[in-house]
Amino acid sequence: MNDIWLVALLTFSFVVVVALLLSRASAGFMERYRSNFLDQARINLADMFLFVDPQVLFRFNVFALLIIPTLLWVVSGGNLLLPAAMLVIVAVAPRKLYLWLKQRRLDQIQQQLPDSLLMLAGSLRAGVGFNPAMEALAHDGQPPLAQELALVLREQHMGVRTDQALEHLAERVPIPDMKLFVAAVAISREVGGNLAESLATLAETLRRKLIMEGKVKALTAQGKLQGIVMAMLPAGLVGFLVLFYPETMNPMFHTPLGWCVIGTICLLEYLGYRMCRKIMTIDI
Repeated sequence: MNDIWLVALLTFSFVVVVALLLSRASAGFMERYRSNFLDQARINLADMFLFVDPQVLFRFNVFALLIIPTLLWVVSGGNLLLPAAMLVIVAVAPRKLYLWLKQRRLDQIQQQLPDSLLMLAGSLRAGVGFNPAMEALAHDGQPPLAQELALVLREQHMGVRTDQALEHLAERVPIPDMKLFVAAVAISREVGGNLAESLATLAETLRRKLIMEGKVKALTAQGKLQGIVMAMLPAGLVGFLVLFYPETMNPMFHTPLGWCVIGTICLLEYLGYRMCRKIMTIDI
């Protein structure tokens, strides 16, 4: 009898110790995840001039991490594969969303830059100085480019030299077109020359580059669509089989061998999709 109580006491102690260690590890992990999430949100949102409280985004992310996998677990009848996959997707989604928003902002700046350079060249030809021309462009232009130019002017008002402010602009907007603009202004300020003509020529070059990129995107759109169809076709086929032959497909979602097959399929699908995107990506 004493041996039974001793075993029970040891088992209870072991469970309590494991629970305490798991709770401490999970608390530390959540604190690190929260700190990293808030830092990334604050930096990325500030770079994109999006004034949203990071705490609100973190609460929404935690809510999604808890609710969406739980709903999938209930709907799938206790299957852990889909909730685990969705948990990973929801955890990675904020970073991917930041990258997508940042790339969309850079694309908008690239589209606005040729017209803005023509406006700047026109102001310089009319006898306006470079800084007043920049102020007029920041005031009358459209965001996001106008926001970046306004930040350049604000740095100048705080005592930063024009060359350094423009270099900061090239760092915040890491696209080749912006680097060309900053280089043209820097060369003109150092060695002299007709800055208005240089900006007008650069604007025309960038406009032709955008036209060529648009033609390339139109010609490669079919190949990119083929990659998307190729990636979605197996998923649609699996969904069809699960809907009409659930007993046959049941081992695929409830056995370790089936999980390995799903993991292999996802890996090959990702590699095939990336290969199609790589073939259809043409740099100009």
